[in-house]
Amino acid sequence: MSDARLHLTDPALLRSLMRWAPGGRSIDVRGLAWRVGVSKSKIGALLSGERPTVTPEIAARICAALGVRLDALFFEPLSTPMGADNFGGERNEQHERTLDADAARGSQELGGHDGPIGPYRGRP
Repeated sequence: MSDARLHLTDPALLRSLMRWAPGGRSIDVRGLAWRVGVSKSKIGALLSGERPTVTPEIAARICAALGVRLDALFFEPLSTPMGADNFGGERNEQHERTLDADAARGSQELGGHDGPIGPYRGRP
């Protein structure tokens, strides 16, 4: 399993921070790459949005070079929601079991029944 990667919040924000670097002097792509210890192409890919992720260590070094907090420039993405990886049109069996369990408890789907809908009372 690979290490978690942090996503750049906004390439335009990174570019702005490079213009207003600590000490009042701008940092170009080459200078930032040298300070961080990565290639110019890596910084260029971040700025273009081509590769918007870096390791936490590289993100921390970029933020240190620019004098900003880590969470001002990078974020950790949320994990994939359940079922979001089901692209093939196949039925999600876990989801089907959940629906079956709800039906067995006597829960009612809004508008799915002719009679009055009452509160859930649990099993006797």
